[in-house]
Amino acid sequence: MTVRCGKGHDHESVADVRACYGVSESNVQTLNYKKNQYPGNCRLCGGKVEVEQGRVDKIDDRWQTSHLAGKCPEKPKLEAPRTLTNTSRYDVIPVGHYATDSLTGRNDLDFWRVDRPEQGQYKGRTFVKRIVGGKPDMNVSRDTKFAALEAILELGPEGSALLYGRELGRCSRCNRHLTDETSRMFGMGPECRSK
Repeated sequence: MTVRCGKGHDHESVADVRACYGVSESNVQTLNYKKNQYPGNCRLCGGKVEVEQGRVDKIDDRWQTSHLAGKCPEKPKLEAPRTLTNTSRYDVIPVGHYATDSLTGRNDLDFWRVDRPEQGQYKGRTFVKRIVGGKPDMNVSRDTKFAALEAILELGPEGSALLYGRELGRCSRCNRHLTDETSRMFGMGPECRSK
């Protein structure tokens, strides 16, 4: 069986047709693509693809740019994440609930919950959540966490806990309602004060 190419020649195989067009086996993989007419970012590596230096393919009804096969640049190695070496200074803040001056200035006070697991893979690590009325306690960013811990240290853990108890009428340790004047004065219920 012979194969007729677009030039009108008869060939014994597809390889002969490719040879007729001057296409070698090494560049066959780049034959069936549409060159990119506009610069864009590679969908594979995220790198910049200059005009007509890559290809575009219709994927999920969208035209997406990519480098030609094997042309994606190597991704730079990321630096190791910045770590804090002096996190033990926050160990003086007991697990509990605290109030501080507002970090954003949008409110008078911010309310926080500080946790430190005693078991499991996060044992000993300090976690901070923001307390917002009517909503579950909210996770905060790393920067906000450390800003909150610094604000608690600045006011003093005892003073910050006392402010929480007085402002919200809840125990700064267990977060139960404080139903008598003495408990509100200490910011902590009688059971938690006895511990």
